[in-house]
Amino acid sequence: MKKETLYLIDGSAYIYRAYHAIAPLTNSKGIPTNAVFGFVNILRRLIKDKAPHYLCVAFDSRGPVFRHEMYPEYKGNRPDMPEDLAVQIPYIKALVKGYNIPCFEEDDFEADDIIASLAVKLGDQGHDVIIVSGDKDLLQLVNDRVVMWDPMKDKIMTPEEIEKKYTIKTSDLLDYFALIGDSSDNVPGVPGVGPKTAAKLLHEYGSLAGIYDNIHSMKKTKMRDRLIDNKESAYLSRDLIRLKEDVEVVSSLEELARREPDAEVLAEIFKELEFSSFLQEVNTAVKISAENFKCITTENQLAEIAAKINDADLLVLDTETTSLDPRKAELVGISLCVSLEEAWYIPVGHRESNGCAVEGQISLERLKEFLAPYLLSEKLAKLAHNLKYDYAVLWYTLGIRCNGPLLDTMIAAYLVDAGRRTYKLDDLCYDIDLQLTPFTEVVNGDKREDCFAFVEMGEASCYSCEDVYGCLSLWNRYEKQLVDYDMMELFVSMEMKVLPILAEMERRGICLDSAALQALSVEFQQKIDSLEQEICQMAGEDFNVNSPKQLGEILFEKLQLPSGRKTKTGYSTDVKVLEKLALKHALPAKIVEYRTVAKLQSTYVEKLGSLIDEKTGRIYTSFNQTITATGRLSSSNPNLQNIPIRSEDGNRIRQAFVPEKGKLFLSADYSQIDLRVLAHYSQDEALLHAFNNGLDIHESTAREIFSNPLFIAPEMRRVAKSINFGIVYGMSSFGLANQLGLSRKEAQLFIDRYFAHYSGVERFMEEIKEQARRDGFVTTLCKRRRLVPEINSKNKNLREFAERIALNTPIQGTAADIIKLAMIEVEKVIAEKRLQASLLLQIHDELVFELPHHEVEEATGIIGEAMESALPLDVPLVVNFKTGESLAKT
Repeated sequence: MKKETLYLIDGSAYIYRAYHAIAPLTNSKGIPTNAVFGFVNILRRLIKDKAPHYLCVAFDSRGPVFRHEMYPEYKGNRPDMPEDLAVQIPYIKALVKGYNIPCFEEDDFEADDIIASLAVKLGDQGHDVIIVSGDKDLLQLVNDRVVMWDPMKDKIMTPEEIEKKYTIKTSDLLDYFALIGDSSDNVPGVPGVGPKTAAKLLHEYGSLAGIYDNIHSMKKTKMRDRLIDNKESAYLSRDLIRLKEDVEVVSSLEELARREPDAEVLAEIFKELEFSSFLQEVNTAVKISAENFKCITTENQLAEIAAKINDADLLVLDTETTSLDPRKAELVGISLCVSLEEAWYIPVGHRESNGCAVEGQISLERLKEFLAPYLLSEKLAKLAHNLKYDYAVLWYTLGIRCNGPLLDTMIAAYLVDAGRRTYKLDDLCYDIDLQLTPFTEVVNGDKREDCFAFVEMGEASCYSCEDVYGCLSLWNRYEKQLVDYDMMELFVSMEMKVLPILAEMERRGICLDSAALQALSVEFQQKIDSLEQEICQMAGEDFNVNSPKQLGEILFEKLQLPSGRKTKTGYSTDVKVLEKLALKHALPAKIVEYRTVAKLQSTYVEKLGSLIDEKTGRIYTSFNQTITATGRLSSSNPNLQNIPIRSEDGNRIRQAFVPEKGKLFLSADYSQIDLRVLAHYSQDEALLHAFNNGLDIHESTAREIFSNPLFIAPEMRRVAKSINFGIVYGMSSFGLANQLGLSRKEAQLFIDRYFAHYSGVERFMEEIKEQARRDGFVTTLCKRRRLVPEINSKNKNLREFAERIALNTPIQGTAADIIKLAMIEVEKVIAEKRLQASLLLQIHDELVFELPHHEVEEATGIIGEAMESALPLDVPLVVNFKTGESLAKT
């Protein structure tokens, strides 16, 4: 009989290890998932790397085991299982069954006993056994046939490794553990006997029995007395640690044979837990049939599809290009469909391997002539996934700006579930059991940016037609959900109206003074070099200032400063630690200064300089509608919403952003929009009065929390401002104290006074949390929805985090909605007045325009009116304007 290898997985141990190894994760419904995620990763790694023919998973029984009868205090020091772990156990066990891995859980026994029984029985039959665990108790099973592998450390324990670690043989481990005990399981052992003493005793006397047979001949010492006094405890400990080897589980190895996973079961669980990457691996999705996909290469074929598009209300499109940057992209082809019955691909830019154009394609000019009536139609809806990209590509390559109605399934998916980790078309299609061909597969691993141009036209047609088929399939789902969730108006009248505005802002870009940026780079580098020298002088030796390990040794070992928390790699030297240490020594403050300048240099000066377009002198960002859960826009590549503003050096970077020659920047910034939204929501009389009468809200708050002083000092106003903006987002007295350098008692006093004056705010905060507990979601004034299922969690941290989201979303989300509505209205009035003013940036509550000097007065008037009337509230919206010749001066 052929001897096989059996893998025995310690399921209970890895549940806990996965839970503690991975930061808290939840799906969009609030179900904790970190332990499940980590456990599945261990299974996947085992199956992929080891390809075992025989394996099983063992779990502890749910109730007490036989060891509790021997010693009721067994594991008595362990806390109850955390609530957010307990809810994950059923998913883990269901997944093991879904993988069709034999799974064992026996009443009265632990997983270790099941593993021991199987290891001994099958090892004795001559099979090799690999115990998959990190539990030291299982090491007593290791022999020539049995080893233990810990996949989290990738460490294999053999008899040789055990002897190297413990300095005793495997056969002595049970007695060794009996002597030292196990605090984690509340196994007493012999008090005062540690690892070195236990090993020494076993070397000298051979076994636990040998020790006690010779106990009275030992030299009289405290250790001898402890051994005598705790003999019963030592033997009890050995009985507790000894593994059962006779648990009846299986009769033959074949019962542990690995079978094919149940893809449908796994897919259902992965969908529920939103494990997109795992979901793709199990592949239950149906491959889309290419039977009705057609590659259009003749005039007759164009005429046939034109007749079908002419009768349609909706045109789905997807462009295939040579670059992810629409400014650089050349059009390779475009796929279209009007129903799920058929789809068409029109190739225009495919190339042979030598770079020459493939024959038989439609010309770019003919494609423009064909598409123009449809793209410009204000009746025919255009649908795509990540439509802004296709919108920009068609504008750059064909010179056509699509007219509405516009529809985007990526944004629809985001509105339906703003908590998803991914909105990629492939991942969303897996949710509806459609499998799209991966891009890497269709380009056959080609890494060139323009690789799609070299894909054979037939393959490209199938790939691209799948995308429009999948997009329309998703729209059929999301259209109904948007209606059911009362978000269709938000989708159509806000998100889809702001989409082309963002595309135009991306196209415009913003000027950068490259000479000023280069000069700043030289200056910053000199400053960095100088600071590095100062730091080494203060430390008394040269060291790598960028090495946290070396810095930690300088601060905490050489200078003996009080160390904070330790990381896996050494002392923590993050900014919070350094700022605290700066109160005790000058070196940490200098490190903070060094890091600040170094970050400005690398993150902004150098990166921005590399992104300047040589032809236009401008840089071009991407504005994203599906990144933040609150609805706020974000900016990337580069992030122009995060240009430093608070420091002098940061402002000098902003000085490099300049308008084109002969123009100015105009900044239009909402004044305290979050607090005005709060006043509307809470209907607090004091807030409403302050805003409706044009009072300084921070000064008003300062008067209340500082008991009506005669004079409001700037520092008092700063404290009030922190409370005004922090309190509604759930800031605690601890958070306020840290932010302002107060005692917690002082911070709590200020908070109490705040709520005494603004009682409507406190009432609103409680009401919104109660509504969230009841509904499981909160909404903005414009019906934007955010799920907060964790608000009913028994886990205090998860619950409090959800409460902060429930408070934050209606305020910050409504503010985000207001500025989007403002952008739509502003673009409309600028076009109506035929001004040259151009909207370049949206930075949180601010819009930045570029315009000629002579338009400033008129533009200020119409922009202000448009922004202040964007959404009627019970308090006025107020916009502050600044003009300048750089972003630093606006």
